[in-house]
Amino acid sequence: MARKQTFLAAGWSESWKESYAKLSAEHQSACDVAMVTLIKQNLSSGLRVKPIQPAKYYLEARINSGDRIVFRIEAGKIFFVDVVKHDNLSQYGKRPKHH
Repeated sequence: MARKQTFLAAGWSESWKESYAKLSAEHQSACDVAMVTLIKQNLSSGLRVKPIQPAKYYLEARINSGDRIVFRIEAGKIFFVDVVKHDNLSQYGKRPKHH
């Protein structure tokens, strides 16, 4: 019998939706696979999940060699913040001011 799968509740920011819409179909497909993997909490899948320095408020997950998912997990919910190029991750290195 398969082990019980735990799915996180998920939410998406407006920034996420805008960035995702700009991805090519191929990149959207890779992003979809990564999102489902994160929602299912299968973090050993090669996504290289790690905190974004220096504040470690957000986490990053690798979609491919250039693109990263920016997200947070809090109180059993995953919140997808943005999809960015690896070189643009530093904008998420600090805790947002409204928290």
